[in-house]
Amino acid sequence: MLRSELTANIKKICLSHGFLKAGAAKVEELSKEKIYLEKWLSEKKNADMDWLSNPESVEKRIDPTKLTNGKDIKSVISLAYLYDTPFEHSEDPNIPKVSRYAWGKRDYHKVLKKILKEVCAEIVLLDPSITTRAYVDDGPVMEKVWAQKAGIGWQGKHTNILNKDYGSFFFLCEIFINKELEYDEPVEDLCKSCRLCLESCPTGAIYDEYKLDANLCISYQTIENRGDIPDKIDLNGWVFGCDICQDVCPYNSAKIFTSNDNFFPRNELLTNNYEQNLQMTEEEFNKFFEGTPVRRTKFAGWKRNLSKNKTI
Repeated sequence: MLRSELTANIKKICLSHGFLKAGAAKVEELSKEKIYLEKWLSEKKNADMDWLSNPESVEKRIDPTKLTNGKDIKSVISLAYLYDTPFEHSEDPNIPKVSRYAWGKRDYHKVLKKILKEVCAEIVLLDPSITTRAYVDDGPVMEKVWAQKAGIGWQGKHTNILNKDYGSFFFLCEIFINKELEYDEPVEDLCKSCRLCLESCPTGAIYDEYKLDANLCISYQTIENRGDIPDKIDLNGWVFGCDICQDVCPYNSAKIFTSNDNFFPRNELLTNNYEQNLQMTEEEFNKFFEGTPVRRTKFAGWKRNLSKNKTI
């Protein structure tokens, strides 16, 4: 099968399974990105997310051929899956806020892994000699770098991938494959002189254009931090994640929504106030958030986040 035909067929399969965009890039060592990553880690901008600084993890992020235990990989297919829904965060200060990506009744990892399994099975049917390895934000992969290289979008000043037509409310996935494909070109960075995300970040986590300090990030503090949240960090009503830098971005004004109801919010997440949430027992928390991203913060983190925010 010709390289162009294989590439077209793979993209057709991906789009038929609901992916918003599909692009391809040549697998190569990320030497330029290595310099930035190592500097970012040396400055402890990863906070206590030590898995990011693990030497083996860093090596795999820089050189994806290390991911497959010697199996040949030549290309990466980068994919975007929309998760935004036609709902908004409440403006009532008595109601805590959860990031849009975690609104649904199922964890996006599980939803997308199932879809990717089906996609990979169909890709192998194109040519039995094809081997694949897929990731959904769950491995030592620099997914934003590959999304840029594959033309999915550009990395905005808030460090999320932006697409001029669809904004940034989408998940990124990758399929590594042992075949050469026709590769897409990176797209133009259209942030230009806009600095809304930097100016709107309440903690200064976006400390410079295209640079993020996890230590100051509300998402890090409410999800990954297992200790006390520093007094200087105002969570601004967020109890799991944060959407501020994406909410203010002009490219998210298009309001294009997913049709996958796994990502639609349950009413209680948008209407329950602090008192109702604080009255939740650990058993109720585990039952209500079972199989969702919010379980990652654990009950203790959930109570901590609610308590730090509740000032009225």
